[in-house]
Amino acid sequence: MLKLPNIQILRAVAALAVVFYHDGIESTSICNNSGLPCSYDFWVGAFGVPLFFIISGFIMVMTTWNSFGQTGAPLDFIKRRIIRIVPLYWLVTSVAVVGIIISPSMLNVPVLDPLYIFGSYLFWPVTRVNGLVRPIANLGWTLNIEMMFYTVFTVALLFNRARGLILTMGFLAGMSVFQAMGLFGKAGTLQSTPLNFWADPIILNFIMGMVIAVIYRKGLRLNMSENALLIAIAIVGIMLVGNFSGMLNALPEDHMINRVTAMIPMLCLVAAATIGPQLDSTKLIWRAGLLVGDASYSLYLIHPFILRPLAKLWAKFIGTSLPVWSFTVLGVVVALAAGLTLYALVERPLTQYFSSRRKSISSQSMSVA
Repeated sequence: MLKLPNIQILRAVAALAVVFYHDGIESTSICNNSGLPCSYDFWVGAFGVPLFFIISGFIMVMTTWNSFGQTGAPLDFIKRRIIRIVPLYWLVTSVAVVGIIISPSMLNVPVLDPLYIFGSYLFWPVTRVNGLVRPIANLGWTLNIEMMFYTVFTVALLFNRARGLILTMGFLAGMSVFQAMGLFGKAGTLQSTPLNFWADPIILNFIMGMVIAVIYRKGLRLNMSENALLIAIAIVGIMLVGNFSGMLNALPEDHMINRVTAMIPMLCLVAAATIGPQLDSTKLIWRAGLLVGDASYSLYLIHPFILRPLAKLWAKFIGTSLPVWSFTVLGVVVALAAGLTLYALVERPLTQYFSSRRKSISSQSMSVA
């Protein structure tokens, strides 16, 4: 399978952006509880999920380019996606359930509601006590959207490539437009909540990734100067979003303006990373980034369960004895160590085990046939 080093580096960037964002929230909480006039609003975290989604759209098309319309392709695709996503997510969710039962104050969730629990495990949009559509493992909300995308993509694989891609892009674009127009009704009802959630305009990032993959497959490449221009546009876009973050934060999280303004610079960044020159992955300077990229899923899932308890321990035993920025640094380091450990000891072995089981079952089925 084609593995672009630039994409792995961007995975690391996306995961670390989200880590910094949540680390900033915990750092600011320590400031507020201590009466200190400090704030650690790492608005770059707003780019982490859009970046992940664009990369996801890109990879789904790249890895299935020759599978559209092939017998067994849809089932094989969804099996591979389930193996990649579900085992670790269920494990983290189970640990979260145990943690909440032990210390209910850690998260404000209806953990005794069986529908909420089942929804959290089955990637169905469920609502917390505070009204946010979030599962037990908070960041699983993005996986709920990912699984919707995988379901649509699975259906698309029944058709030839052109029709399948158009079907997927058209469905996602239509959903987001309908949501923006309010055609799914007011969120809060059993029917409208999932539709409004799945139709969040953030799904447009999948389309952008798919478009970039088609361009890549068609052979278009950028030279160094063109690539530098795209990166410059991305940087300017990021700075503009940061400059107007206060105005954007006043809008609902899933507002079309919020989603598009975050999408554009990330689109430029992923385009530069894919159809531009690739980094030399053999050089030592990039190896750490590539490793974090490999572990990005583990890091993404586990870091909230590291930062929140760490912040509580810091507030109780250290407080203002040390500057709060030292917690910010410690939080990132500890979360990164936890993510790498989870990847090495759990995610990678789990994925390898279930992948080998899938191949073994497939081989046995072919032998019987």
